[in-house]
Amino acid sequence: MSNVFQLHASNPGGFTRMDNDLYGALIRADLSGRELRVALAIHRQTAGYNVPSARIAASYIAEMANIHREDVSRIIGELLRQRVIYREGGSKAPIGVSPANEWRIDAKNNRKTTTKKEPQCGVSTTSLVAFPPHNKDTNTSTTSDEVVVDAERQPDASPEKVSRTKQDACPHRAIVDLYHEILAELPGVALINKTRIQHLQSRWREHEAHRDLAFWREYFESVKASNFLMGKVEGRFGTKPFRASFDWLIAPRNFVKVVEGNYNA
Repeated sequence: MSNVFQLHASNPGGFTRMDNDLYGALIRADLSGRELRVALAIHRQTAGYNVPSARIAASYIAEMANIHREDVSRIIGELLRQRVIYREGGSKAPIGVSPANEWRIDAKNNRKTTTKKEPQCGVSTTSLVAFPPHNKDTNTSTTSDEVVVDAERQPDASPEKVSRTKQDACPHRAIVDLYHEILAELPGVALINKTRIQHLQSRWREHEAHRDLAFWREYFESVKASNFLMGKVEGRFGTKPFRASFDWLIAPRNFVKVVEGNYNA
């Protein structure tokens, strides 16, 4: 039995049209499974009703995509940052899917292919028996007691540990320098104390995209573009305007708010 059905305007179930270029772009997009589900939910609630954008509650997307409400807010922020979707204003403004040529998606599947190493043993051409290598063919070192030690098993020769340490190392000073360069009008940072180091390290490690100084430059530039965060908006009832600080910007909850544009403006 065929699973292909002809869709007509009188179809009681309805259907959503999708531009072929957009369809192809979504197939090729290096998005995570949850990011793709949220993007499709937004497309369903916009193109499905013949509108370019719409006000869609995160709770509604969570129900459609079967994802927790808190995770949906974070994923929306990631899709906004990667320009897959856009907002027409603040956090409650209409949202829609951006043209594919504007997307700036993070490279996720960047695992390098490596050639498989040949086994260090002699193989007979006339049998399937593998013979152990001769001592001269192994990478060994000798201790003072003339005991042969395999150098490859020494703990200091682990490239995985070296690369992991390098990857997780957060350039605290470079991030602070970017803050001073871009946000010179905000309070300066005189001391990089333990608390600030911990917050920066957490923000650096929590997502692959954050482990790039280009991300932090864009982050601080988005702060500079906000009159509210720069202290240029008068407070309510004549109170002193709010002005962001370095500690406020790197705190977990505030960091997410700024990335998603979900702060009181």
